[in-house]
Amino acid sequence: MAGDSVLVIGAGVIGRIYVGGLIRSGHDVTVLARGQTAVCLAAEGITLCDGAVVETVRPRVVDTAAGERYDLIVIAVRRDQSPGAIDVAATATGGLIVPMFNNPLGLGGLRERFGADRVVGAFPGVGGYRAADGTVRYLRIRRQPTTVGRNEGREQRLVRAFRAAGFPVALTSDMDAWLATHAVFVVALSAALEHADYSLSRLTGDKAAVRAMVHTVRDGFTALERRGITIQPPALRTIFTRVPLPAAT
Repeated sequence: MAGDSVLVIGAGVIGRIYVGGLIRSGHDVTVLARGQTAVCLAAEGITLCDGAVVETVRPRVVDTAAGERYDLIVIAVRRDQSPGAIDVAATATGGLIVPMFNNPLGLGGLRERFGADRVVGAFPGVGGYRAADGTVRYLRIRRQPTTVGRNEGREQRLVRAFRAAGFPVALTSDMDAWLATHAVFVVALSAALEHADYSLSRLTGDKAAVRAMVHTVRDGFTALERRGITIQPPALRTIFTRVPLPAAT
């Protein structure tokens, strides 16, 4: 069976990781990039290392999506870059719009712009960095697989593509709630790590800092629930609200 035609808007670390997996699994992948990034991608491709295997893939590179049709349009950019990336996605025709960036305010604006039937929210389940030689070194996050929001079955095309590309997928019935929950957790964790000079071992040894982080998450979850937002996934709520603080430290 022929693979999907996929446009990936964003050539950062996350975008490159998903491009590699999708190409490897037989999908027809195009990357939208401009300037020196586009020149380098066209000349050198994307080199990836998952800790065991080093591979180079060579996607098609374009600087516009105007008038083109794709099955999947993946927006893998930073939150501050998303308005421009969304405008680019709007110039293409058809296909599912797949935002893959931090968006604690939810996907309502995208649904209004593209129609609810075209928007399937997702969030990366990988992490990595770009080494000095340009290689993207990455790993799959075992406890946070790539998360995809349900949309009356329309998400299945994306789920199949990601799973075929080697990315485990977890489904959520409320992607907006998942994104809001994730934002609360990440802000608290980031603040705690900054306090510990970004040393996880130092953080785990600082009971006061861990307690402060847990209290921050609990307060954030309470604020979300007061707004009618359900904590997603529910297990995260259990961990942070039902486990006694002494056990958490």
